This record gives sequence, C-alpha cells and structure tokens, in this order.
Amino acid sequence: FFFFSSRRRHTRSSLVSWARRCVQETGINAEYMGYQFSIKMSRAVLGTFEEYQKERVKFVQTIAELARQPQNIEALQGAGVMNLLRPLLLDNVPSIQQSAALALARLASYSAEIAEAIVSNQVLPQLIDSLAKQNRFYKKAAAFVLKSVAKHSEHLAQSVIDAGALDALVTCLEEFDPNVKEGAAYALACIAKHTNPSLAEEVAKAGAIEQLALCIQDPETSLKKVATMALSEIAKHNAELADRIANNAGTLRVLTGCLADRDWELRQYACTCLANVAKHNEDLAQKVSNADLFTRLINCIKDEKEKVQRQAVLCIKEIAGQSIDLARMVCDVGGVTPYIVEYLTNAPGVAKLQAIMTLGFIAGFDHDLSKSVVACKGHIALVGALKTVSEDHIKAAAAWSLGQIGRHSSELAKELAEQGVLNELLVAYMAAEEKGDLKTKSKRALKSIIQQCQELDALRPLLEIAPEKVMKHVVSQMAIILKSNQAVRRPFAEKGGLKKLQEIKAAPESKLHSAINEIHDLFPPEVTQHYSPEYMNTLLKKIEDYKPQEQQHYQFH
Repeated sequence: FFFFSSRRRHTRSSLVSWARRCVQETGINAEYMGYQFSIKMSRAVLGTFEEYQKERVKFVQTIAELARQPQNIEALQGAGVMNLLRPLLLDNVPSIQQSAALALARLASYSAEIAEAIVSNQVLPQLIDSLAKQNRFYKKAAAFVLKSVAKHSEHLAQSVIDAGALDALVTCLEEFDPNVKEGAAYALACIAKHTNPSLAEEVAKAGAIEQLALCIQDPETSLKKVATMALSEIAKHNAELADRIANNAGTLRVLTGCLADRDWELRQYACTCLANVAKHNEDLAQKVSNADLFTRLINCIKDEKEKVQRQAVLCIKEIAGQSIDLARMVCDVGGVTPYIVEYLTNAPGVAKLQAIMTLGFIAGFDHDLSKSVVACKGHIALVGALKTVSEDHIKAAAAWSLGQIGRHSSELAKELAEQGVLNELLVAYMAAEEKGDLKTKSKRALKSIIQQCQELDALRPLLEIAPEKVMKHVVSQMAIILKSNQAVRRPFAEKGGLKKLQEIKAAPESKLHSAINEIHDLFPPEVTQHYSPEYMNTLLKKIEDYKPQEQQHYQFH
C-alpha cells in the first residue's frame, strides 16, 4: 500500500524488482499464479472438446440434410457414411444421437440395399436398446428408422422383429407425446402391410391392436390417421386378426365415427379399415354393418375427394358380397344402390371397378335384388362401362356383372337385350385375347343372358356376327322359343331368320348343326326350301330348261 500510495514516481525496473521481492517473501502470490495457469489450461482442454462437439453436430446435421436429396444417397453410401453414423447413435450429446438416427432413417428409406446394410451392420439392436433410455425426440427418430427399414420387404420387416423392435414400439404407443406414438404406429403399419400374415400376427401378439385402438381415440388427427392405417394393415390378412379388432371394445364404433371426420384422409383410412374387417366372412360384415354406417358411407360416396369415394364403395362391396341378407340390407336399409350407380356413371376408368363389382354381387343373389339394380339404371351404367373403359380387367368385371343380372329371368334378359347388351358383350368377346379373362367372362355372360332370353328379335342380330362357340347357344335358344310358341314362327321366317339359319355352315354332327335341324323340322319342307340359299338358283335353272308347248293358231273368217 505504501509503495502504490507513494507520490514519487517509480521506474519500470523498480516496480519489477518490488514485485519479485513480494513473490519471494510470500507463497500466496505463487499459489494464485498457479491457479490462474490451471484455469487457462482447463479452458484450452474444454475448448478442444467443445470444438469437437460442434464439428460432430455440424457433420451429422449436414449428413441428415444431404440425405433428403435422392441424388446424394449413392455418394454418401460410397463415402462410408454408415460406419461414421453408427457410433454417433451412442454419442453423449442427445441432439447428435437424434440427427444420426434421422440421417439413417432417410438413407434407409431410399432403397432396400441401404436398409440391408443397416441391418447387417447391427444398427437395429443398438437403436432399439437405447429407445427405452432416450428422450421423445430420439424415440421418434428411432421409430422412423425402423419404419424405413421394414417397409421394403418381408425379409427386412422380419429383421426388425428379430431385433426386438415390437415390444419397444408398443411401449412407445403408451407414451404421452403424440409424435412418438405416431412414429411407432407408422413403423408397426409398415411391418404388418406385407403379404405374409405371420408378420401381422407377431404385431398383434405384441399387444399392438389394443394400443392402436386407443390411439384412434386420441384428439390428434395425424395420430388417428396412422393408427387407423395400421389397424387396416393388420385386419386385411385373415379373419382371426380382423376378429380381434372387431371384438376390441368400441373400436368399430370409433372407426364409424371417423367416417364423418373433417380430415379427408382419415375418412379414407376408416373406410379401408372397415372394408378389411368386413371382407373375411359374414359374421364380421354383420359386426361392421349398421344403419349409421350406411348413412355415413353414402356421404363418403358423395365426398369431393375421389379417394374417399372409392374406399367407401369398396367398403359397401365387401359387406354386400358376404350374403343375401347383407345385400338386402345395403339395398333396403342403407338405400345405397342409386349412389353406387351414380358413382359408376361419373367415376374415371380404373375407379369404376369397385362399383361394378358391387352391383354384380348384389344382382347375383336373386331376382329381386337384380330388379333393384335395374330399377336404378345399373345395367345402363354397366353397359356404358363396357363400351368406354379401355382396361380389359374392368371390361371383364362389367361383363360378369351384366351376366349376374340377366341370368335370373326372361324379364331381366329382355331389359338387357333392349339396351344392346348382347351386342356389346359379343363385341367384347370377339375383341378379347384368346384364353383371356375378358373372353371367358363375356362368353359366360352371353350364355347366361341368351338362355333366359325369350325375344327372337333380340337374338336374330347375333346370327350375323356371332362365332360358332356363341352361335350354338343362340340357335339352341331360338329352337326352344320356336318350339314353345307357334305364333312367332311366321314372323321369324318373314324377317329372314330361317333364311339366315340355312346360310350357316355348321359341321355335321355338331351341336350347332343339330340345333339348326331342330328349327327346320318346325317348318313345312316347302317353306324351308323356299328360304334356302339354292332355291332361287333352282327356279332360275327351271326357266332356262323350260320349253313352252306349241299352241295352235286359228284363222277366223
């Protein structure tokens, strides 16, 4: 204090010498300087680690961002990014773990090869093991990885199951955070969606159905959509899985309620899920069906979104096709048929298929249900589809449905004939590939309608163009009509039917030849001869051979 309080001016050298003397006389100042030195050293070490952490964060975030673009994936894979990301899943910084998981998910989503690499590098056990220990952000990213791997193939989905993911994912469905539950539900849906039902059965055994059913009651719309989709993927495989969903308390009721939700995707997924439950047997279809369901399905058919319309029609098809009682419920209680016909009339090409099948299932059960389809102009819509659609499988479905309508009675066959159905079916049959489904379906439909048809005027045009395989059914039915009704024989001959029959070149002892002979026997021989192709030539030949007798001429005076 004296030194610094002194008024005299000191030189630099004197100040330095005074400081040295103080350090020598007391050890406190030396300890203080050592403490300052250690602080400087600690800061240098921490700075190194902080810099390393910053670089790790920067690296993993950049990789995650690059993985967004498909054109970068192969370059990243070639650079060995998988081996660099794997240790970062165990990093002590949570944000680095999350970014590493996100990058892996995006890489795995790109191709099955990268997903295989993730499985072969034993990333999944490491990922699943840390699911229970990490925060909600990491859990969401980890579920994204599992979904991205499982979606590619049955083999990869089985690898996810073998790694022990199911229990971890079902546990995530119990989380409070809806984003975590959504990610887990999506991963379960990707496991269950494959054609192998054992995968979906494994998902069900893990207790996923009950948790997913709770998720569809969650207020978060995005979670409800994914949970409904996952239930649909499980239900589609077999009746046992669908029955577990149907018997879970309140699930079908909640799904029916989703049909009126404001979100169109949720309405679509709910229609699909109910259809996948109902399609397996009559009992499940009965559980799905109620008056409220049909009211809401009608609203979905009238929805502005085409995907919602299509899935609503699919749901009705799966219900109506199970039994005659359910088909009647659809027509009578539900009053759905007119809306199906309207949808069929307005829907674009491929989208017509489910409506066509629905009308075919309803009409196929009995005469009254077929009449209800005809009363709604369903047969006209089906003929329109047969004419306008270019896809053979849809034409085949339309032909099948028309056959289902016409096979019940002569009354219905007449309705179809008046709309030109026979001619359109014949055109489709002749244009179809040999042994194709369209050829088979159109031929069966023609046979079914022809065998019920009692109108010769409807059958007669077919004599002009029908090939022999169809002609034999046409002529056989004509023989039956002419045998049973004598009054139609004269108009048949006058309108050229008998003449056309005799122009047909049928192989001896064939069914067609036998049917033609049956018709010939119903007319007098001279009438048959009159309408034969050779009759006019015979008459003309007689003119050539005819020699008139000489007449005597008398002269009168």
